[in-house]
Amino acid sequence: MSHKGFIWKLLISLLLFSNCAPDQTILPLNDDEVKILESYENLKSENQVRLCHESEPGERLLLCLKFISKESKKPLRNQLVKLYHTSSSGNYEPSDPNDESTARLNGMVTTDEQGQAFIRSILPGAYGSSASNRHIHTTVEGARPEAYDIHFKQYSGGMGKRFIAGSDQHFLADLKRSTQNDLVSFLVIEVKNSAQSK
Repeated sequence: MSHKGFIWKLLISLLLFSNCAPDQTILPLNDDEVKILESYENLKSENQVRLCHESEPGERLLLCLKFISKESKKPLRNQLVKLYHTSSSGNYEPSDPNDESTARLNGMVTTDEQGQAFIRSILPGAYGSSASNRHIHTTVEGARPEAYDIHFKQYSGGMGKRFIAGSDQHFLADLKRSTQNDLVSFLVIEVKNSAQSK
């Protein structure tokens, strides 16, 4: 192969890689988002959950979630939701080795009358050979299916984003940065065949 041919192949490879690699830019919260975050922080205790101790290693993550019926678009009121994810090192550390949902970082929360729930945790770590597979498992009790996963825009490559876009059980959260340097995301999760949609 000639030197020019090698350079062209290298440039094309770099271009393809840059299109697949996630853009990890995280913007600060704007004034409206700060107010929304404050409203979630003021939800009743039953509408909030902390998935890990405050001393858990990793970047602090605040999720402002709203669960709605995919069919009616109405909020899922008083809906029980379970969540779990890996530690910052990418390990589930389940109490039952045969059940990933018994991960050390887990919890459950009930939505309010608007379908809202506030989750405090850390950014899940990547696991396996990929650096772009961070996600939080979410189980909506009584829905069919019950499983919905939260992925992160800044940690999902091109292939992952295409997969998420083609699925109605996977959702892409855009991370923002608070003035306290926490990661924050606002996300609406559309739930199929919930008990409340009947």
